[in-house]
Amino acid sequence: MKELLNLFLLFAKIGATTFGGGYAMLPIIEREIVDKRHWATIEELMDYYAIGQCTPGIIAINTATFIGEKRRGITGGIIATLGFVTPALIVITVIAAVLQNFAEYAAVQNAFAGIRVCVCILILNAIGRLWKKSVVDKKTLVIFLAVFVLSVFTNASPVILGIGCCGHHSPAAVGTRKKRRGRKERRQKMIYLQLFYSFFMTGLFAIGGGLATLPFLYDLSDTTGWFTHAEIANMLAISESTPGALGINMATYAGFEVASVPGGVIATLGLITPGIIIILLIAKVLEKFKQNRWVQWGLYGLRAASIALICSAALSVVQISLIHFQIIGEGGFRFADLFDFKAIFFAVLLFLAMRKWNRIHPIVFIAISAVVGVVFRFAGV
Repeated sequence: MKELLNLFLLFAKIGATTFGGGYAMLPIIEREIVDKRHWATIEELMDYYAIGQCTPGIIAINTATFIGEKRRGITGGIIATLGFVTPALIVITVIAAVLQNFAEYAAVQNAFAGIRVCVCILILNAIGRLWKKSVVDKKTLVIFLAVFVLSVFTNASPVILGIGCCGHHSPAAVGTRKKRRGRKERRQKMIYLQLFYSFFMTGLFAIGGGLATLPFLYDLSDTTGWFTHAEIANMLAISESTPGALGINMATYAGFEVASVPGGVIATLGLITPGIIIILLIAKVLEKFKQNRWVQWGLYGLRAASIALICSAALSVVQISLIHFQIIGEGGFRFADLFDFKAIFFAVLLFLAMRKWNRIHPIVFIAISAVVGVVFRFAGV
């Protein structure tokens, strides 16, 4: 029991000090797991990390599950994962609760408008990194283009462009207070089930890190109306600048928006469950998994599809932040009104700054963007 507690506390510490998700987690985990405790070799760690990138779920979570399983079996894998998730769950819940009280203030909206411009550039940079690992030849380029076109120009769900989210179910109206209370409780239970199912499917099909959850959130926005596209951009901005894995932070924030604290917990558990199950299974047959050509071929295609879905989702962030496609067709429409030139100019400056000072943590650029948004009164959505 003591070792399990230590495992939980160690990964809680790692989760609390990791900004930027799985990529930022690697040097911290190497220091704590390989150098200090000798729980794994650097070669084993790189294997875990590589497999974590090309299997369903969040890279950081998958890696934590691998290490926990190696240390204390299935229980250890679950405990390590929960330890990593807990700090982000607490921090994001507090932030989401506070923001609900101040979201209508003009300064807050201006700040988020500035931050969304920064998010556009952060996503662009992330796509550049992922592209090199995902679109590696003509075949993966064809897969990328096919999925991207289908995602942009059709209403197909990102869950393998076919599986939709569960629908709403409305209980019959009744007259008595007791029955109304029962109806409310049933509706609440239904929303919890919907949240868990929706984020379980996201965790099952999102491959390539936290940004891979983005297209699934947009699909949820369109099919359920739980949150808007602008709120997703805000979720992304907050998730980029708080501890923990990006995908986990966004799931917690989205769940809180829908059903308060229980919603945040349930959405987070839904997202991590598929990864835990799959990684625990893989851990038992790791060598066979790595050498199985059919599995590798499947992942080869899925990585290209994943980057296509991320690019498709990125278009929505650009639309909210830089280009106002929604005004097309409105009365008195002028072409110049299509572009937010102030935001575009700032986006170019950010892009150049991030290229020049690429060692600076994204949270610095996010903070600067918030200030610029307030000072220059960027348009909130």
